[in-house]
Amino acid sequence: MSEIVPDQKNWTFVLDSVCPQCRYDVRTVAPADVIANLPDGLERYIAVLSRPQARLRTSPSRWSDQEYVAHVAHMLVIMDGRLDLMLEHDEPVFPNWDQDQAAEEGNYNALEPEEVAAWLRSAASKYAEKLRSIDEASYSRRGLRSNGSAFTVESLNQYAWHDFVHHLWDLDSSAS
Repeated sequence: MSEIVPDQKNWTFVLDSVCPQCRYDVRTVAPADVIANLPDGLERYIAVLSRPQARLRTSPSRWSDQEYVAHVAHMLVIMDGRLDLMLEHDEPVFPNWDQDQAAEEGNYNALEPEEVAAWLRSAASKYAEKLRSIDEASYSRRGLRSNGSAFTVESLNQYAWHDFVHHLWDLDSSAS
C-alpha cells in the first residue's frame, strides 16, 4: 500500500460555513437529525465495500474506499469517547488522533469487508445511543483539541456529522 499524503486542513471551518467541497452545512444539525439520518448513510457506506476495487488507492491524496469506511467507523468511536470526556469532565483536552496514522496502523485495507461493515454498524449504533442519552442542557459542555480548537457537545456532533457526510460525498464522487 502506498503512503498517503496527509490532509493538513483544519476542518473546523465547517462549523462556521458551508463546506466548499461537499456543499453540506452542519450549522443547524442537531443530535436528533444525526440519529434519524445515520441508518441511510450506513447502508450507503456498506454498499461501497462491495465495489470491485474497494481496497485500491487511486491517488496519493486519497484513501481506498474501504479505508474511508473504516475511517468513519474509527472516527465515530473517537467522537463517542470525546463526548464521554466532555460529559464527565470540565473542558477536557482531547488526546491527539492522527487519522492517516490510524489508517496505516490499523491496516484498514487488510481487514475483511465484513469486519469493516460490522465495525461501522457497531460504532454508529453506539454513537447514536450516546446522542440519545445526552440531555439538551449538556449540549453546551466544552472540550478542547490539543491545538486549542474548542467544541461544545453540539458542535462536536456537527463536526463528526460533517465528516460522515463529507466522506459519502468523497465516495460518491469517486464512483462517477
